[in-house]
Amino acid sequence: MLKKSIHAAAKKMQIDFAEVTENINHMGERGGSREEILLKYLEDYIPIKYEMNNGVIIDATGEQSRQQDIIIYDSFNSPVLLNMQSTKMVPIESVFSVIEVKSSLNKTEINKCVNNILSVKSLVKDSLDGINSPTAGFVFAFTSSTTLETLLDNLVEKNKEVEENKQISALCVLDKGLIVNVSKKGLKDITLIPNEDTTPAIIKNTPENNLMLFYLLLMQYLNQSSVSVPNLLKYASAGELLNIEYSIPKKHIPLDSYYEINGGRIDLDIVNAMMKDSDLQKKMQDGKANSEDLMLYFSRQIENIIRHGENFVGSPQHGMIFMGKFYLYSNIKKATVIFNKLNNGEKVDEQDIDFYAKFSDDMYTQYQSQLQPPNQ
Repeated sequence: MLKKSIHAAAKKMQIDFAEVTENINHMGERGGSREEILLKYLEDYIPIKYEMNNGVIIDATGEQSRQQDIIIYDSFNSPVLLNMQSTKMVPIESVFSVIEVKSSLNKTEINKCVNNILSVKSLVKDSLDGINSPTAGFVFAFTSSTTLETLLDNLVEKNKEVEENKQISALCVLDKGLIVNVSKKGLKDITLIPNEDTTPAIIKNTPENNLMLFYLLLMQYLNQSSVSVPNLLKYASAGELLNIEYSIPKKHIPLDSYYEINGGRIDLDIVNAMMKDSDLQKKMQDGKANSEDLMLYFSRQIENIIRHGENFVGSPQHGMIFMGKFYLYSNIKKATVIFNKLNNGEKVDEQDIDFYAKFSDDMYTQYQSQLQPPNQ
């Protein structure tokens, strides 16, 4: 029963196409009609969970494909990012396959098909669950002025410019036959995603059987492949679609959150802790701090400074730049320990006192040198 139905559909397609080509001279209108003929056939035999339209495919980086004659995508879960009568824009994660439809196939048209399908297969899939089959690319032509052998030569020549997994899955010329990819191991098993272990082969048959095989190959791929829900927030932040800027009132910012800047990280709990010394920071910035102010600030903030540096750079750091000069964290820590002991009236040996005096004087001298203009 299926065979009789598809045979009848193939004959009707040929009749419909002949009528279109006889009555329409404008190539643009003729192109639209040939796609409508194939779409009408596919809609009768492809399950309703698959949506089929012409349009453009886009990925979350903002890249988009060339215009596609037929896009087969998930009709249940896929958002259509642009839905107009003339064209649609569909996320790549939702696309099962594309089909290029040609009235008559030749070398020029094969090159166009390869480039169009390549523009789809080059898009990046970024689904929420990370599960996505490769997108298949089929070509369907009603006829050709040349032989399948010549078309195969043209395809092989063009494929030299394209990675194997981005090449055409199968090519059908309704009144001649198909070009498919078969495994090199045995030279009989058809593979719908070409790879380095496949080679193209020719199948010649009647139009009815050619259409049936094309339909079965398409359905085989649709049944075995899977698509996923696209990460729509990445599409939103791609730039062209929508710019998102967050605004959170200061009192509602959680302290366990952080900013990401140029690959680094700024933890808000550290920033908040450092801001508790804002008066002391302002005094230092205004050039009004003395040596003891500097040591007081570092005694309170050195651990926060170290954490901030490590989080921002992403690796442990040995020191920091203060007023244009590099200071080891170990020396700053040692000086602040001595500073606290002196303030608390604890006993400090002469060697530590000497170290502290030299270190604090050096840091204060460096501080002052950056606050006054040169040659003064």
